[in-house]
Amino acid sequence: EVLPRLGQQSSAVGARMSQPRRPGLPAVLLACALALQLGSPRVAADTMDINAILYKDANCFERADEMVLLDRGCYANRYANLTKAFQLKVVVFETGIQKIDLREYLSDCYPEFLFRPARTILCGRCESFVGGFFVQTSLRLRSSTCQGYSCSPLNTAVQSFYSMEKCEGLVMENYYYPLQGECMRYNNGSQAFSLPPGYSGKNISQVDFPGNDGCNGVSQRKYSMVDGQCYSLYSKVAPMSFVWQVEKAKPLAVSPATRSASPPGLAWALASSLWLVAVVGGAARGSGGGGRGGGP
Repeated sequence: EVLPRLGQQSSAVGARMSQPRRPGLPAVLLACALALQLGSPRVAADTMDINAILYKDANCFERADEMVLLDRGCYANRYANLTKAFQLKVVVFETGIQKIDLREYLSDCYPEFLFRPARTILCGRCESFVGGFFVQTSLRLRSSTCQGYSCSPLNTAVQSFYSMEKCEGLVMENYYYPLQGECMRYNNGSQAFSLPPGYSGKNISQVDFPGNDGCNGVSQRKYSMVDGQCYSLYSKVAPMSFVWQVEKAKPLAVSPATRSASPPGLAWALASSLWLVAVVGGAARGSGGGGRGGGP
């Protein structure tokens, strides 16, 4: 199903598209902002994603799950029945004291549905999570130039709403979604976004599960959005249009940094072994009575 007309509240335009906030800028500032935005393509910014390793015990010995989460993504809570969604937000980025706020919600991740005040988690420490699980977290950089295991592997889609038709004018809102099929929360259920296997085309797949909390309901609504295509909201007031754009992570399999990211001890041992082979081989050639030796 191709994305339908989107004048009403529909999860197809994004789980948070109820009534986008309208800029309250004076006319002069708005004109300046429009001048800067017109004709300027959106450039992916470097950001941090959250690596989360879940455990069944308070000492973080018995591993239960591992995942990479989008900062401020609204995830369906499949670990507990008391709340419908959870969200992690990085609040301190400084190495050594990195901190993340954990929030749980009774529905979508809006303040009015907040279950309890945010609880701060210290990265690297075994902390209580949701649903009786415990977690150890760390930050992973997502960047078009980052390579190696420490980088985030997340492919994401950003949905941008524009003040004018044809995706021109001021960018009013940007919403981000992971594209690995993660179960996300929206106002009337759960949903998942993904790319086709070996993605090299244009389609972003969205599956909604109305009234279902875990992306496993029988009732499903499927949508297909075209990466980079502008859609009209058929509205006379801003926002008037929107576009989906894919931001792909660098594949680890082809990353030189990944191949060279062996533990330092292993790399040192390998280098030492090669040096020893070269020395022994050289000595053998020097004292072996004219033999060719084992080297090339």
